[in-house]
Amino acid sequence: MKKIAIILLILSSVSIPFVYAHPFTEETIPSLASSSPAGTTEVIVYYSERVDIDFSEIKVFDSEGNQIDNKDTSYYEGEVSLIVTTPPLEDGIYTASTKVLSKVDGHLVPSAFLFAVGDVEIDPSLLDQERPSEIIFLPEAGARFPGIIGQTIVLGAVIASLMIWGTQNKQLIKEELEKIENFHHGKFMSITGIGLMLVFISDILMLAIQTIRLEISPIVVIGTDFGTIWLARMIITIILLGIWFGMDKRKSLSKKNQIPMLIVSLGLISTTSLIGHGAATGQMAPLVLDYIHNLVAAVWIGGIFYFVFALLPTFSQLREKNREKMSLLLIPRFSIAFIISVGIVIITGPTLMWFLESDVGLITESVYGQLIILKITIAAMMIGLGGFFQFKVQKNAEKNFQSGKISVHRKLKRSLKVDVTLGIVLLGIVALLANGTLPAGEIQKVDAQEVVYGFKTIEFTENVKFDIDISPFSSGTNTILVKVSDFEGNQLYDSNQLKVKVSNPSKAISPIEVPMELIKQNEGKPLEFQGELTFGFSGEWLVEIEAQRTENASESKLLNLLVKPRLGDIQTQIIEYELPDKDAKPLFPIYDGHNSIWISDANASRIWQFSLDSQKFSSYSFDGLVTTFLTQDNKGRIWFVDPPRNQIGFIDTQTKQITTKTIPKLDPVISDNTPLFIKADFDGNIWITIINKDRIVKYSPETDEFEEIVLSGKENLPFALTIDNDGKIWYSTTGAGKIGYIEPKTNKITEFSAEPPLQGPEALLFDDDGNLWIAEHTGLGIAKFNPVLETFDRISIPNEEALPFGMTLDKYGNIWFAQHTVDKIGAYDPDNNNLIEVPVPTESTFVQFMTSDGDDNVWFVEQQANKIGTVKITETPVIASQIQTTGGSELKYTEIASPLIALGIIATSLFYVKSIQDKRRLNSLINS
Repeated sequence: MKKIAIILLILSSVSIPFVYAHPFTEETIPSLASSSPAGTTEVIVYYSERVDIDFSEIKVFDSEGNQIDNKDTSYYEGEVSLIVTTPPLEDGIYTASTKVLSKVDGHLVPSAFLFAVGDVEIDPSLLDQERPSEIIFLPEAGARFPGIIGQTIVLGAVIASLMIWGTQNKQLIKEELEKIENFHHGKFMSITGIGLMLVFISDILMLAIQTIRLEISPIVVIGTDFGTIWLARMIITIILLGIWFGMDKRKSLSKKNQIPMLIVSLGLISTTSLIGHGAATGQMAPLVLDYIHNLVAAVWIGGIFYFVFALLPTFSQLREKNREKMSLLLIPRFSIAFIISVGIVIITGPTLMWFLESDVGLITESVYGQLIILKITIAAMMIGLGGFFQFKVQKNAEKNFQSGKISVHRKLKRSLKVDVTLGIVLLGIVALLANGTLPAGEIQKVDAQEVVYGFKTIEFTENVKFDIDISPFSSGTNTILVKVSDFEGNQLYDSNQLKVKVSNPSKAISPIEVPMELIKQNEGKPLEFQGELTFGFSGEWLVEIEAQRTENASESKLLNLLVKPRLGDIQTQIIEYELPDKDAKPLFPIYDGHNSIWISDANASRIWQFSLDSQKFSSYSFDGLVTTFLTQDNKGRIWFVDPPRNQIGFIDTQTKQITTKTIPKLDPVISDNTPLFIKADFDGNIWITIINKDRIVKYSPETDEFEEIVLSGKENLPFALTIDNDGKIWYSTTGAGKIGYIEPKTNKITEFSAEPPLQGPEALLFDDDGNLWIAEHTGLGIAKFNPVLETFDRISIPNEEALPFGMTLDKYGNIWFAQHTVDKIGAYDPDNNNLIEVPVPTESTFVQFMTSDGDDNVWFVEQQANKIGTVKITETPVIASQIQTTGGSELKYTEIASPLIALGIIATSLFYVKSIQDKRRLNSLINS
């Protein structure tokens, strides 16, 4: 309990990888996908962007919460990866806690991940815990929001003033020109002044937030990469304020005194791009696209601010007739600028998104994608209002122009205020997007049910380190990649040849050499070799890797690999066989080693035999009431329990004769015995649990004697039994939630308790590696107990109503377990940490117990359906190219974006032509 609590405490405080804003974790070594070998001495983390080593670290904790790394976090392969070394790690579960500072946007990102070393696996229930996540950095978004609005106002106002008001023919208002020029100057200075103050305030807030985040002084913050961009932004802001004060002294605007503000404003928005997602990619194209996108968005939205708060108030100073004419003339002129901006946004936005994330599924499922959709919706509303101005306001004004009753100014002023509100909301979304997690960072969360392909390990010989990667690690053709170096990761000075051999002794397949090609050779770096490795079928394979040296003895490593299909790569088919007696209640199956499955009957005093050859049932009755659990002794006899009669018995599988034996009364004698589970040991002794008493009974058929083994504690009511390779009899106790074993020779008891206690441990199973699996009937999961380490690991099942029960192994070493309250059978792959459910065709089956035949085919009993069934498993070969794709039917980003961009370009082109024609027509109409 202490171990799990410490791990969860760390995870709950810093969350798991893949849930924070950039930089997010792209890869960890070791990873969750598979256990690393004992002796691992380093932890490596790859990030989505460059991180600052001065404010970044990796800490490694053991299961007791002790920091065990060497506190030497450093860059690994450039500034996008970190490494920390550790003493050689023993078998166990470890927690790596990371904290990194982005060199791009200055976000300080804490994270953590679990990894297993040696013969230990991570309980998926730990990974399924709900933990707080910070998908959007709200304080940073709040600090940058005023600056985004301010720079948009300043840049949009100066461009709109130059391109629209500066080029407008003012002959119509020449008599009032001087007065309104002065007024326009005042309004322009007011709106740009407000914008610059917003930028300045934002700069101060950004520095304050970063200072609080890093818990350092502002001077030290400025010394970071992010601080350098911030300093440049602050200098630009101060320069703009100086230009603004100089312009304010003049009484009118001119192109000459606006050009400096334009140039410096272009520099201001570049700082936003330099701390954005485009810059984080490390590529020039997305950075340029992000800058252009910000530029034209400022022209569009900032131009609206200028129109509403500078130009329209200026027109208010004109005589009514001139005011309406100028307002009408400006509609197509503004439309031209906005349409050009929208057209460029339509091109740059989707193209930039393609660089950042092109997975449609990730985009649509992420918060980032939802914000993008909201942003597009608001932009569409603003475009719709623009259409309203052209097709409604402008069109009606043209019709009424001859009568001299046009009314444009007031309608524009009222409608454009809605546009301004939408523009502010849109810029707020931009602030969230700029400080939020990209879809890959949000959706790539740890999933215990995810099928992970590939095998990775680091192996050492006396002087050589082999970094081995096999993909997809399945039967068929695989790619093997091997990095060869010394223990420090340096290139071996006397080796540039690698030999790889593969064999399968169990199938008499002698070693076959795999041609290996040297694919990367950088001075001082490990040599990298690649080849095509073929596993002809699933099973255990030997792979020998040898570094051939010229001045030293060649060094090799032999890997014993279990190649098996992932649960996602098997096809299952349920085949059912109905018992001939409709009143039968089949309960427990057992395979006898001679092609028959024997089944107990909970409704009659008989045992069923199902022949795998003839696929027919036979029944054998005796003097009793029912049969429950079965076992087979060393003479091939099938033993059973008849709880109501307090007796056990066996059937001779050759003669079909049944013999029964009554169990003596046990203390306290005032209550009858309730024998339940039965198990034969290697010497032919029969062990029986007495479920209502703290007793296990040992019966010797040779001496015809019963012996009691008393468990400690009245709550220690034994339930299930099994036997390990050493002959120890293992048992579970339902009341105390414990497991234990009995030494058959001495009857000595050893018990183990989990924290928290096991909940309803009612089935036990040993796997081929000596691990004990426990079905927690009321605990909604299965647990693995390692008898060597004496550790428990739990695996949660997906269905909370399933009540797992009997278990068995298939030919791939997967754990199959009954789920007797739902019509599904569970299967867990302990090697790949993957779990699936297989539906049973019949309804209300009540599957409780399972067994495996001589070919390790899974069989189960459907008590309520009066059937037995088997799972036919077929392996689906994995093609390496399939690992990177999700299917041919997946909708690709380009299939969506390309038509939309094309339609957008066509639409904006048509509107642009229309606006040009409108401008010429209105100029001719009004000036005639």
